[in-house]
Amino acid sequence: MRLADVQSNVKALLEAHPRLAGVPIVLDDGLGEANKERVAALKAQGLSLLVWRIESGGIVDASSTGAVIQHLAIFVFIEENVAVCRAPGGVNLHHEDAAQYVMEALSGARVGPDRITLDDPPFDNLGKVNGVNRMLVNALAELTTEPRQ
Repeated sequence: MRLADVQSNVKALLEAHPRLAGVPIVLDDGLGEANKERVAALKAQGLSLLVWRIESGGIVDASSTGAVIQHLAIFVFIEENVAVCRAPGGVNLHHEDAAQYVMEALSGARVGPDRITLDDPPFDNLGKVNGVNRMLVNALAELTTEPRQ
């Protein structure tokens, strides 16, 4: 598994969940374009899922040969503009339900040779700000790095 593929693989897993059909899923690009897409989705459909860039979750195991198993932290940020989401033309999917479906889509799914597990805690409810409910789903994948021979 390539690190560069994890984010897009997570997006594909989310898109494959039938209850997330039609929900805008944005990849954090670190350049601000994702923020524009996220804001546009909140205004038009009332809900957005943002797959953050992966981070290291720490080393699980390391051997004297140089092989390392590490956790990759995967975060999916969920925002629901309640006034738009639950109105006619909105996605009509509560942020708590969206979090449940994200966890269903990721838990046990494969990214490369390993399975994704939910992290502890599996989600954080970040509250409501300016009419927008926010939650964060936390998951982990493992990456094995072998030394170059």
